[in-house]
Order: sequence, then C-alpha cells, then structure tokens
Amino acid sequence: MLVHLATNIPPWRKDQDETAFHLHPFLEDFEFLTYPFLSALGGLPSWFLIAYFIVAYLAVVRRKEWPHFFRFHVVTGMLLEIALQVTGTVWRWLRGAWYWGKAGMHFWTAFAFAFLFTVLECIRCCFVGMYADVPFVSDAAYIQIPYE
Repeated sequence: MLVHLATNIPPWRKDQDETAFHLHPFLEDFEFLTYPFLSALGGLPSWFLIAYFIVAYLAVVRRKEWPHFFRFHVVTGMLLEIALQVTGTVWRWLRGAWYWGKAGMHFWTAFAFAFLFTVLECIRCCFVGMYADVPFVSDAAYIQIPYE
C-alpha cells in the first residue's frame, strides 16, 4: 500500500494511485512483444527511414493515380510521425531534470495519450470513410496533395 504524506487526499485518489502502482508489473509482462519490432527497426541502416519517407511521399502522396482519400491519410500519418519525432528531439535537448523528472513524466504521459487517441481517431475516420480533422495537421495534409 502506498504511503501518502498529505492527509487531505481523497480516498478515491489513493485507490487510483494503488491501481497504477499494481498495474506496472502486469504491463512489464508484455514488454517482450515489442522486442522483435524494435530489434528489426534497430537493424536497419541509418538512411532507411529517410529513404522510406521520400519514397512514400513521391510514390503515393504526389501521384494522382492514387485516390485523394488514400493520399490524405498517408500524408496525415507522415505528419503525425514528424510531430512525434520533433517533440522527442526538442524535449531531449532540455536538462535531465526536465526530461526524466516529474515534469517530464507528466508531459510524456499526457503526450502519449493525446498522440495515441489522435492516431486511433485517424484510423477510425479512415475505416468509416471520413477525412480525419486534426487541427493543423489536416490543413497541412491538404496543402501537400495536388488536386489536378
């Protein structure tokens, strides 16, 4: 059981803290599922991800033979991935106290949930045949796709 120093913490908050504390070992049991993907990704040459991005952009997004709907969702995925990489790179430039400290923990937890639910919403919109409306990202995706 977690020990709380403050006496004015509501009982439901104590239960949430204990649940999160006991959930961590359960999630560690499934960590092995990520090893094949991460080892395969780490084994690729350093230029592969840049080449992959350029080929996908030129072969899918800029070609008018593909439907506009498909090209829109491909470029939306690319833009979301770029946003994730830029955020990670900028955040690593900060001091270690911000990156690994309590502020970093709260930031990355909020960022991970926001990113996950944004990607899930984009996938849902794609499956139901809608254009995803992500602020700033959707406008940038429309700009990248030629209509004619």
